[in-house]
Amino acid sequence: MMKLEAFRIKNFRSIVDTGWQNISPDNITCLIGQNESGKTSVLEGLKVFYTGIISEDVLRSDLTLPEVSCRFSIPKGWLIKVTANPGTELKELLSGLIHLELTRTWIADLSSVINVSGEISQYLDSLEDAWRIYLNDVTVKLDEELVIIQELEKNLSVLSEEESIIKSKLSQDERKRFSFHLFGRKPVEAENQKNNHFPGLMNQLNELKKQKEEVSELILKKEAIKKAGDTWKKMMNGCILIEKHLKDLSIKLEERHQRMTLLMRPLDDEADSEWKEVLEDFRKTRAEREVNLTALDNHIALSGYIIEGNTEEEASIKVNDIIHSYKSHYNSAFLGKKYFEYCPVFELFEDFGSLLPNRIDMEDIISGNENVEGYKAARNFLSLAQLDYSFFQQQSSRILKQKIENLNRTLTHNFHDFWQQSIGRNNKIHIQFELDHYSSSFVGKAGKPYLEFWIKDEGERLYPKQRSRGVRWFLSFYMELKASANLTDRQKVLLVDEPGVSLHARAQEDVLKVFEDIKDKIQVIYTTHSPHLVEINKLYRVLAVQRDDLDSLKSTSRILDPLQLSSASPDTLTPLQSILGNPMADERYSSKRFNLIVNDTGSFYMLNAVILLMGYKGKVCVIPSTNISSIPLLCNILMGWGMDFGVLLFDNDTEIQLDEYMKNSAFKTENSSRELIMRMPRTFLNSEDLLSTLDFKNHILETREGITVPNSVYIKEKEVPRNFILSKFLSNVKEGKIKVSDFDEETIENFKLVTDLFGSVK
Repeated sequence: MMKLEAFRIKNFRSIVDTGWQNISPDNITCLIGQNESGKTSVLEGLKVFYTGIISEDVLRSDLTLPEVSCRFSIPKGWLIKVTANPGTELKELLSGLIHLELTRTWIADLSSVINVSGEISQYLDSLEDAWRIYLNDVTVKLDEELVIIQELEKNLSVLSEEESIIKSKLSQDERKRFSFHLFGRKPVEAENQKNNHFPGLMNQLNELKKQKEEVSELILKKEAIKKAGDTWKKMMNGCILIEKHLKDLSIKLEERHQRMTLLMRPLDDEADSEWKEVLEDFRKTRAEREVNLTALDNHIALSGYIIEGNTEEEASIKVNDIIHSYKSHYNSAFLGKKYFEYCPVFELFEDFGSLLPNRIDMEDIISGNENVEGYKAARNFLSLAQLDYSFFQQQSSRILKQKIENLNRTLTHNFHDFWQQSIGRNNKIHIQFELDHYSSSFVGKAGKPYLEFWIKDEGERLYPKQRSRGVRWFLSFYMELKASANLTDRQKVLLVDEPGVSLHARAQEDVLKVFEDIKDKIQVIYTTHSPHLVEINKLYRVLAVQRDDLDSLKSTSRILDPLQLSSASPDTLTPLQSILGNPMADERYSSKRFNLIVNDTGSFYMLNAVILLMGYKGKVCVIPSTNISSIPLLCNILMGWGMDFGVLLFDNDTEIQLDEYMKNSAFKTENSSRELIMRMPRTFLNSEDLLSTLDFKNHILETREGITVPNSVYIKEKEVPRNFILSKFLSNVKEGKIKVSDFDEETIENFKLVTDLFGSVK
């Protein structure tokens, strides 16, 4: 259900951030670029997105941790089917999505977590943000309440001190009165003092008692809040200590990563007990932090209800309600893990990792012994033959041999559909297998069955290991991919690094045929330097990888999509250089047709599209020059070869000047029976101006942007990759996606001008 559409890789070897890169919609994507540009890093980044396993050697020098994201297309409504009880709002979001983003991030111990990202993450983050705002508001209120309680307690302390002073004064007065009464004397001063101070002090004391009671009552009412606040402070301090410890452990991990990066030692060193203790402590502390932070959040929410006057029991009940109102019971990590179960399998094709063995025991095949040499290739072979163990239980050896012979013919015939090479002119190789049994000379195996494999031609019958490296590689590659396409029960993304390095140029084209055959079941992303593994008419498949600073290997890698290929360096575009001048293998110079030279590859695409659209049947072969200045050289070559040719020029300054130059030099001959230079009538600055502005927007740019200048001027001003968009136009025409009926009258009239011009050639 999930199909890879785009990827983004951050902090992986030479890659800082690829940005979102779309893969080809037809499931075959090609990465081109120089050595050390970062092509393999892209493949490995996609592989670890699936496996989650990395080591220090993928870390950048600043030790920033990788992050790999993939965007998948999904059927509308599919997420609802795989997400139980999502809730009203989340259900509404999931029901309308046709894309799903997953992001794998790594942490300091090099373990990873996969989260759902994109629109779903944004929704969950919005809930989390609202929850945080709520908790922050409660925290502010709690802090304010604690300040009030602190002031009340301070006031109570002051009142208590004042009360103590007054009581002390009253006590002194009482002692004086008692002393005078004892000796039977009552001085006038004492009597006056009693009359003057005692009532006032008593009034003050009573007032203080009243105030103390009021303050004490307030403090008592806020006792639950004070208790909640004390617990909050204690929990906060605990979280701070955990964060500090986690930070210290992270520093130790970074130091380890730095050391391992320099020493190139493996991550898991069994002898390093100290390292294992740090890892265990880090993982334990992270888990403890998550538990404590959740408990802290819940306690803050609880405190909010206590502030409102609820009892702790009442608040506990309401906390669950407020959590459910603010937060989904799903989070990004949970949904990421859930959806990842349906993720396509990302598999890196191992070069020579599944070579066909000379012989393998049936016992090893039946038991699934992956450690035995050639097991994977033998499994692939039997999968292609659609065989299982029951096939070999045939009682009649004659019937079994006949069935095997029939299968050998079928397998060979199918293989020939992809492997076009011959030994000599017509001698093609044949794939064969046989069932046999060990003789008595094999101690412990006597009588046991085994399979034996051969790669045969008319000259000799050889074991696979006796064949050339190229044949062995292609056979391994063919069986692996075809078997994978047959066996897979879910989408697969196959990552292939430099396929067919040991193959002849023609055989490399056979590699593309295998990719084409499996693309409906398996998405392929491959790297190459070979022009034979890049189809010039399908440049939308190409992603160019190059360094920001072409002179430094320490610079970062960046990826250029098909619309940015024009800004790629010449070295990056090397696989395209040798084929841009001759974009179609079957469109070479012809002695039987009129060879029409045009200014560049873009015009080659455009004019071939016109020929197809108009159904022109004339014998015209369009030949693209690498650039306008090369046209005279092409003319000299064709003239020297005795070819029938001409030059088509457009109405721009450069080609007008070339027209004058060629008339006075290259084509200055009295023997010419006709004009060799043909000029487009009216003001066509270049071939794309044959289209009306409306058709140019609809079928070339595929946009509704307003255009007030000629099409060719727009392409130049906007720096649009001309060759790419015109090659795509030709592909769409060839595939029947665009027909002549799709164009307006202006365009069709211009196309007719071209075919009439071709028809004037005698």
